[in-house]
Amino acid sequence: MAAVTTIALLPLLLVVLAGVLQLGALRVSAARVRSAADLAVLVAVNDQDDAELASTGRLRLASDAATVAREYFARELEMSTSLLASPAEEVAAAADVAAYPIAPAVDARTGARYDSPAVRILADVPLRTPIFGALAFRPVTVVSVLAIGSPR
Repeated sequence: MAAVTTIALLPLLLVVLAGVLQLGALRVSAARVRSAADLAVLVAVNDQDDAELASTGRLRLASDAATVAREYFARELEMSTSLLASPAEEVAAAADVAAYPIAPAVDARTGARYDSPAVRILADVPLRTPIFGALAFRPVTVVSVLAIGSPR
């Protein structure tokens, strides 16, 4: 009787195991994408307007901070191309990247108030989830990422 029950439940257990493994892989993939966005924001925020800092002593983002953030986001996503369902350049190009070089500022998209210069990346990143696709779910899962940084 135990052997019959095991044989009957084995497919269900394998489906549950596969789903759990795919969910774990999705969480790792999402963490990598968040790290890519965080690093891109950090690099862009550290790109300061040196002339403004020298003349007034105040921190102000460089004029190309949003471009720098987008480029680094694409570069960091390139390291995870096997996880992405779209090319890294397309994901970075579609990301909503905003730079607020002068504080205080209010982010029109999120409603957040920034008391110092800030860079924000908001992106929807499509990740491959082939096991979910095999289990009658969607083979691509979209993860939303929000990264905000300001100099200190």
